[in-house]
Amino acid sequence: MAKNKKQEQKRIEEQRKKQSRETMSFNRFLLFRYVAAFFFFLNLYWLVLLIQGHQLTLLLPLLLMVAVLPVVWEHFKKLHDSSNKLPCSKVYFWIQLGVNFVLLLICVTPLFPDFYPFMSAKGKTLIITMLILGILLCLFMERRVNLIEHDRDRYLKTMQDYNDALK
Repeated sequence: MAKNKKQEQKRIEEQRKKQSRETMSFNRFLLFRYVAAFFFFLNLYWLVLLIQGHQLTLLLPLLLMVAVLPVVWEHFKKLHDSSNKLPCSKVYFWIQLGVNFVLLLICVTPLFPDFYPFMSAKGKTLIITMLILGILLCLFMERRVNLIEHDRDRYLKTMQDYNDALK
């Protein structure tokens, strides 16, 4: 009876360690989930404003929202997949960066009201600022993807130290 209890406690402890490792690995990608959600809701807000203006340009934020869905799925799978590969994230952040750059160029053309009918000329500065911040955020995320895929991120060291402590 005592032997079974010890075996059960050992099994439970091993399960806790395994769960702990999976959670730490999952948390390595936490920032990606927040940034993907940020862009999703930003594009959703833009879409709603374009729908109210009955603009055909509403397809752009709609496509960006669809493009982020594989990223969400990729990170959902990370709970049980310890791979450091992020192909969907890499592609999505390049797409978002490219779109932001093109929209930045559009801000200085007569097409501005087609993409932002809800903004006056005075609001153009706000849009330009947001687009530049979006570009910088995408560049930062691409750098994070690169660091993680090449196992050079700081969180990996923390995970390794934690795994060593569990042994």
